[in-house]
Amino acid sequence: MSDTQPARLSEKDDRRTFLQKLAEFIHPGPDSTAELIETLADAEDNNVIGAESRFMLEGVLRMAEMSAGDVMVPATRMDLVDIHASADDLLRVVIDTAHSRFPVFEGERENIIGILLAKDLLETSPVTRPAYSRLVATCRICARRARG
Repeated sequence: MSDTQPARLSEKDDRRTFLQKLAEFIHPGPDSTAELIETLADAEDNNVIGAESRFMLEGVLRMAEMSAGDVMVPATRMDLVDIHASADDLLRVVIDTAHSRFPVFEGERENIIGILLAKDLLETSPVTRPAYSRLVATCRICARRARG
């Protein structure tokens, strides 16, 4: 999160009433993430926001303090699927892992060629199931890397 203070309005551009300014002086807004989370809890208690809104906003605040490394899965632990796997093997992986998206590789695990959406596979019937390679969405970043 940024530590810079928002620009203050000049006296003539400040449209707050005297009472609003006084209320803000007596009870200023939160100065930290913890205080903001407390304010959200108070807002929920006073039925200003719902529980789902509070949960979502708290998640956003906590996510802002994280780095990509905090939320990424190491490549060795990723559930990948081989472009040449059978439909039965693929369906088993989709069901067992319960993920919605799968990086698809060809040859080596590092050679990611696209993404398979589980819903695309599950929406097909076993009788009419196309070769699943036609369901794989090409990954632009991966394709760029492969050419590069």
